Amino acid sequence: MKFAIIIPTFNRPAFLVRAVRSVLAQTYPNWVLVVCDDCSTVNYSEVESWLSDPRIFLVRTEKNGGCNAARNKAIDKAFELKADYILTTLDDEDELDPFCLEKAAQEIEAHPQYGWFISNSYGADKSSSRSISQAQEFDWIDDYMYGKSLRGDKAQIISMEVLGSIRFDARYRSSNMWPFFLPLAAKTKIWGYPYLSLKKDYLEGGITRSVKFAPKSYRVIYSRFAKHAYCVYLRPGNWHAYKYLFLELVKSPGRILGVWIRYGKAGK
Repeated sequence: MKFAIIIPTFNRPAFLVRAVRSVLAQTYPNWVLVVCDDCSTVNYSEVESWLSDPRIFLVRTEKNGGCNAARNKAIDKAFELKADYILTTLDDEDELDPFCLEKAAQEIEAHPQYGWFISNSYGADKSSSRSISQAQEFDWIDDYMYGKSLRGDKAQIISMEVLGSIRFDARYRSSNMWPFFLPLAAKTKIWGYPYLSLKKDYLEGGITRSVKFAPKSYRVIYSRFAKHAYCVYLRPGNWHAYKYLFLELVKSPGRILGVWIRYGKAGK
């Protein structure tokens, strides 16, 4: 099977070199790497010199739009390259374990009925993370959205057939992953296995840095309850979806007022 790995990057060539080296170190050889440069303003010549490897491709966005738009462009390129599976969670400050793809191939061959595979990350772990302790089936809505058995960033490998037209929401520069993951959850269960596949490095100001913030736009406010409304549609028997939808609706008027006061009529 052929894996595609995508990396969005912006103005961090030194970190990107480390990430690319971790891909080149994979023990499983049948992969392609798509790096999407989100209109960086610094020199990336050190990385471009590696393009002699026929498995590495560099694409660029037409304008700086954030990591979601960059990921989408890289995904489109991965389809052109006819990959079977795609790893979507490697950022330019991260690294893959050398056996990441080899282990994934073994799990996929052993469990072909699944279209989505996840494994553990390591490194600068978030306090809210929950590691996968044993190989088992997961459901993104029941176990991640509303359960306690699955938390934190994981290595995500998805079948290109299952992925299809699903993309990240490019209206948001980063985060806001539910428009990507919930449609996947409607199409397949997840097979999770306890392997440390991905080293995460949450840089200050980085695109995956977890911060709590007040909504800065009406779109963000809408998104916070829209994801629970979508879960009600997908899982009408899950009472947690109704509970959190109600809570978000209750909070929305205060948030709308806050955006109006801080940023004016149009939001930020």
